[in-house]
Amino acid sequence: MTDRDKEQAIIKQEAVTLLISEFVIKLGPEVFNTFTANSNFACASSLHQIKQCYNCFTEQKFDRCVRVCELVIDHIWEILNQGHWKDVDIRWRYMYTVVSAYKTVAEYCQLLNGMPDVKFDDVMKSCDMGLLMGAPLCENVLARLSKHIQEHYRQIHPIKNTDPYSDTIKRRKIDVCNGNDDYCTNSTHSEPEEIVIQSKNAIPRVACLSVENFMTNYYTPQIPVIITEAMTGWPALTHRQWTLDYIKQVAGCRTVPIEIGSKYTDDAWSQKLLTVQQFIETYIERKNIDSDIPIGYLAQHQLFNQVPELEKDIIIPDYCYLGDSENVDINAWFGPKGTVSPLHYDPKHNFLSQVVGKKYIKVFSPRETDKLYPHDTTLLKNTSQVDVENCDLIKFPEYKTAIFSECLLNSGEMLYLPPKWWHFVKSLSVSFSVSFWWE
Repeated sequence: MTDRDKEQAIIKQEAVTLLISEFVIKLGPEVFNTFTANSNFACASSLHQIKQCYNCFTEQKFDRCVRVCELVIDHIWEILNQGHWKDVDIRWRYMYTVVSAYKTVAEYCQLLNGMPDVKFDDVMKSCDMGLLMGAPLCENVLARLSKHIQEHYRQIHPIKNTDPYSDTIKRRKIDVCNGNDDYCTNSTHSEPEEIVIQSKNAIPRVACLSVENFMTNYYTPQIPVIITEAMTGWPALTHRQWTLDYIKQVAGCRTVPIEIGSKYTDDAWSQKLLTVQQFIETYIERKNIDSDIPIGYLAQHQLFNQVPELEKDIIIPDYCYLGDSENVDINAWFGPKGTVSPLHYDPKHNFLSQVVGKKYIKVFSPRETDKLYPHDTTLLKNTSQVDVENCDLIKFPEYKTAIFSECLLNSGEMLYLPPKWWHFVKSLSVSFSVSFWWE
């Protein structure tokens, strides 16, 4: 055995020991109090099986643990998919989280022990399904577990060729992301639409805006502004540029929810779970796929909780810490040309940061709300009935009198949107944006 082999063997054994002590023992018997507090909660058989999983861990019987976890997950899956999601007892989702954590750790231990049928992608899918279907428990154990396993796995299997300038293919992929590559003939990849912004409607642009200046002139009076040259230190724009190849390399195995359809207000809109690699190849690169398939969009997803490598590539703007809370909600928006977020507003302050590609954005002050015809339903009360690109002025006559501002948001620029400012967003090329919401 070489010194390198010995070193890796030690790293693997230390990982097994740490995973069991940090993520399994802490999900031990005390967790069951959460599920047994109400005697009417009919899950005795599932609780018994979860305890079996726990016992398997203490004896390091990982194969048996995985099999039992799969039985419990199948049972809970059926319950979670009956009726309305909001009506499901939250403890079923807690159980899904616990079992997913056990299954993830067991599979990773199998992988470290050399079991040939277990792949790293399988391990991360188990964790991702728990993140998507479960509910946060024990200081969001699955998010912490995901980060720990990925960082440990990269110790053993480092990512290669992350330098976007290391070869011509990666340089070419940067052009794909910005919609300028000659070989992309599909309309999804073609050059960005040319939209002319009239100066009277243009959202102001300011370079290197100081925090004090931002607070005085934009944050306090709640006025939108584009800040340029504020993302120059982001690795995603410099030494770890977000090319398609790079994103597939660091996040390709992660399972994420993809919106299918041009916008979420359409009747045909739906969602499906795909890995990031499947999403890129199907909806952005469109490999061996009929050109008539609908648009796919990774929208408003906390991808950075799943993928620590991508989290390291971005920087939370200092402006976000002007609020009353230090908590900043960070979401990813990634898709091909043509993705649309219908006219809507968000309740929090928002910095929409454009990493890759270009977007057209049209904004309206809250004072214009009556002219924008919000939906009557509680679920869509923050969304306008107006189709900005094809408005029915007979049905919505006041819309034509609504005062608006607009912009083209380019790579490396951030748009500040105050709370409850209405905004319509359309990708003009392959695009990756990061939103920072804070109060």
